[in-house]
Amino acid sequence: MPEVSQTSPPLVVRGESRKERSARLGSAEISVLVLMLASIAVSQAFPFRPVKFGLMAVLGVVALVQTLRRPAMGLALLVFVTPAMDVMPVTFGIRGLNAETLLVIFAVAIWLRANQMYGRDHFSSPLGRVLLLYAILVLGSAGNATLIWNVSLFDVLASAKNHLSFMIFLPVAFHVARDRRDQGLLVAAASLSLFVNALQAVNHSWLAFFAGSLERHRAMALLALQPNTLGAALAMYLPLCILFTTNRISNRAVQLWFVAVTAASGFALLLTLSRGSWLGLVAGLCAVALLGDRKLILVLAIAAASYTVWVPQAAIDRVEVTTQIDDDGADGAVVEGSAQMRLEQYKSLWPMMAPRPVLGWGYDSYPRVFERYGTLQRAKGAHSSYVQLGTEGGAVGLAGLVLVLLATMWAGWRAFRLCESPFHRWLGMGVLGGMLSMAVSMITGARFEPQKIFVFFWVFAGIAQRETVLVLMRRAAGRRVVAPAAGPADEAAAEDAR
Repeated sequence: MPEVSQTSPPLVVRGESRKERSARLGSAEISVLVLMLASIAVSQAFPFRPVKFGLMAVLGVVALVQTLRRPAMGLALLVFVTPAMDVMPVTFGIRGLNAETLLVIFAVAIWLRANQMYGRDHFSSPLGRVLLLYAILVLGSAGNATLIWNVSLFDVLASAKNHLSFMIFLPVAFHVARDRRDQGLLVAAASLSLFVNALQAVNHSWLAFFAGSLERHRAMALLALQPNTLGAALAMYLPLCILFTTNRISNRAVQLWFVAVTAASGFALLLTLSRGSWLGLVAGLCAVALLGDRKLILVLAIAAASYTVWVPQAAIDRVEVTTQIDDDGADGAVVEGSAQMRLEQYKSLWPMMAPRPVLGWGYDSYPRVFERYGTLQRAKGAHSSYVQLGTEGGAVGLAGLVLVLLATMWAGWRAFRLCESPFHRWLGMGVLGGMLSMAVSMITGARFEPQKIFVFFWVFAGIAQRETVLVLMRRAAGRRVVAPAAGPADEAAAEDAR
């Protein structure tokens, strides 16, 4: 039987084995990321559309060249610039061709280029199959909406495509980032982009925060313009950033870098004044503290006991207003308007599901269904992912969403338990805590629909899952190894023992 390798299969470039490389990023890689960062900043600063589109073309050429040389670098650039895709034109003159379509095409091209350079990857991602099942359910829901509401199938599928396109980052990261250096590159690109987006949110609202007028100037960034959506994204990424801050995954410089990312993301989360996101972060941090990093328990206890000292008054007021009771003089006492809307939608869930409990009303139909069956009798966007999926996808769609959440948390837990390197272990625990944070945030907001905020998360999950699959395969192969037949020396040793 052939010897079982204890590392990932060697990467092959044009028939030759590629040597194992250091996990440190080279100056050329960092320079390219800085170039992309500077180009995006300049494109935002210039009001002239030709300048913006010209810089986009330059970025596209750079990404293409880097992909041909090294697919992981092309993927890192794509991950880095994805939050800025909203500055691109909505369409390019061809129906259905938009930024999400180009993203999928480029991601698939990177995947194919990796297979061409290194050979086809024979591993598969269990979590990727779960996302594929969810995508099939969404496409089926789009067809259901066409039959029920007599709307254009092309338009509904185009909307569903925009929602599903960002999930492709999980299988692409799983198959392209095959060694630690490439994985570190992707995490660096994602964390740098997250840091820039957090700084953008801070720059947008810090003055209003200290001036006491933050309610009218809630934070936003290219990752999410809506403050509650941005808050949910930051709450999803902060458990990982905190774990990389409190645990050494590499050298001290990497740890200090994540201190900066954590500080910027945490402050930006405060600026969003998103109560559901704060609750999600608390749930995620409690989970990672109890299951993985026990020293965080003390930190959380101290933070909870001293919150009146370090939590700004604007944030405290935001929480207190949730429980305030108003007497409207007619229907009795009601809670604050934002929370009341969410309560009304939860009260309307079963009346909306009852006519079509299994498959629901079809994709992107929630406003019309809420207007017809909801308690308020008017069209309104969903304020909970669970209410939205239960209405549009019925019990089947809601079960699909829950399956994605549980499968992702399970994948993170297995990576933490099975992997040996601190990088992959804490990455897995961060995936678990991040998805739990998002699951809680979705109670008070439709956070699973704007999948652009998941772009970094699916990369992290894909990397953690790949290492888990390799560990399981090595263990399975080790159990199948048959002991070699005894030679003359072994027989003599056995005779002496007798």
